Amino acid sequence: MKINDKISSILIHIVLILFSLLAIYPVFIMVAGSLKTATELSANASGFPIAPTLENYVRLFNFDSGLIVRTFSNSIFVAAAYSGLTVIIASLAGFAFAKYKFFGRDILFVMLLITMMIPAELNMTPLYLMFSKMHWLNTYKVQIFPGIANVFALFLMRQYMVTIPDSLIEAARIDGARDFKIFYRIIMPISMPSISALAILQFLSKWNEILYPKIMLTKKEIMPIMIILPTLNELDSARSVPWELVLTGCTLVTVPIIIVFLIFQDKFLSSVTLGAVKG
Repeated sequence: MKINDKISSILIHIVLILFSLLAIYPVFIMVAGSLKTATELSANASGFPIAPTLENYVRLFNFDSGLIVRTFSNSIFVAAAYSGLTVIIASLAGFAFAKYKFFGRDILFVMLLITMMIPAELNMTPLYLMFSKMHWLNTYKVQIFPGIANVFALFLMRQYMVTIPDSLIEAARIDGARDFKIFYRIIMPISMPSISALAILQFLSKWNEILYPKIMLTKKEIMPIMIILPTLNELDSARSVPWELVLTGCTLVTVPIIIVFLIFQDKFLSSVTLGAVKG
């Protein structure tokens, strides 16, 4: 390797390390702040905790008679159920659009893609009126079922399944396999990278959702944690915002996201690599 190449490589690594530190530093402040008392946080907001404590987590879990624990459980249940159902429906629909020929298939697919151009905010009022008449407001149903027939999820799965050779399906049919068996024995295992990526994206989208549940829900015990976190300032009326509790809440809601990514990271990264190779 030439000297110029070595210098370039060193400079690139230095820049990447600096950007990585910039990305990690806010997370460090968040986690470190959750382990500090209010007094220490005021005096030492950006450094390591001098006397780490879990007092903030105890206060957070006791907030409003355990409301944080309840809403945290709500968020996990809703996000997991939503992402699971979305993956199932998108996989089935993607398989149909990728491997079956039926009248109007391409036109229907394009029409579905066009609906992605409609802002979700425009649907809030008609959805609210419809679910109000269906008596779905303030239920888990209104948080899970609307949106599981996701066009983006369909597009992602369809585009991946198109790349699967038709010869595999034809060989399975010659061996006597029916369509459903072909789907879950051949298509699903091959599509695991795309399924993992979709599961992560859908879990994150539902976990971070704020506007939709804020409109559809009024009962605190049924709400996701993202709606309850802004109410943490009610714990201490003497100060405007108890930042140590805010940072503790932010740390708490970050944990499931990290866990989900760690579970699916191998498949997710392989899907990214495969997409880069095919591109």
